[in-house]
Amino acid sequence: MNYALIQNLININDYTTAELLLKSNPCNDSIWHYLYSKVLLSKQWFDEALNHLKIANDLSPNNSIYKDDLVNFFGRGKRYSDDYNRSGYRHHNRGCSCCCCDDCCCDCNFSCCDLICLDTCCECMGGDLIDCI
Repeated sequence: MNYALIQNLININDYTTAELLLKSNPCNDSIWHYLYSKVLLSKQWFDEALNHLKIANDLSPNNSIYKDDLVNFFGRGKRYSDDYNRSGYRHHNRGCSCCCCDDCCCDCNFSCCDLICLDTCCECMGGDLIDCI
């Protein structure tokens, strides 16, 4: 399989052709899973992209590119929170530091991070638990 060609197709955003080539010759090596994760990420199939990226990392644990992409994958949303941190609206939090309500003194059993996660899940299904985020 010509992985260089597939990488070039991905680099020029021709994900459809790259996916066709990958699917036409499925392989269980790290580069195949890595490239397929890129294709899946372009389709915003995050769970499947993550699965294939993890497989690539497991098959080639010393590959720094795969490791870096895995770290970046988990930090996708961080760029938004970094902008929020610089805006001056954020308090110095004692909690998990994921939003400005970490210091709240409510008596609920959910952390702020739990609530944000629940809100995100609701939004994925068309609802909205917390309309301000």
